[in-house]
Amino acid sequence: MTISDLSSKGFNVEEAMEFCVDDEEIYLEVLETALEEGKEKVPLFKELLVNKDFDRYIIEAHGLKNAAKQIGCDKLSEIAKTSELSGKAGDIDAMVANHDALLEEYERVLEVIEQLF
Repeated sequence: MTISDLSSKGFNVEEAMEFCVDDEEIYLEVLETALEEGKEKVPLFKELLVNKDFDRYIIEAHGLKNAAKQIGCDKLSEIAKTSELSGKAGDIDAMVANHDALLEEYERVLEVIEQLF
């Protein structure tokens, strides 16, 4: 798999490359970092929900929204944004209802990145 193959997996490679000053090496480094962090963040999201640490969940969703956008994962970014905004609006039920979609897409993105490496 190559960077150009990411487009067929739902990545907005063109936009991500803009964030990386059109340098494939930088993009690969960013993707590698996203993979490493994602392996820690997925269990963290689960833990935060179980522990009902909704304030931290909102913060993590905000960070994921931005990180996903930078690597070209618009769908994951939008799902994280929904979680963040629901939580900030005090609609914890909506945030919790979005949890499975967030994790499912996050795990899918991480699998794709892992295939690249």
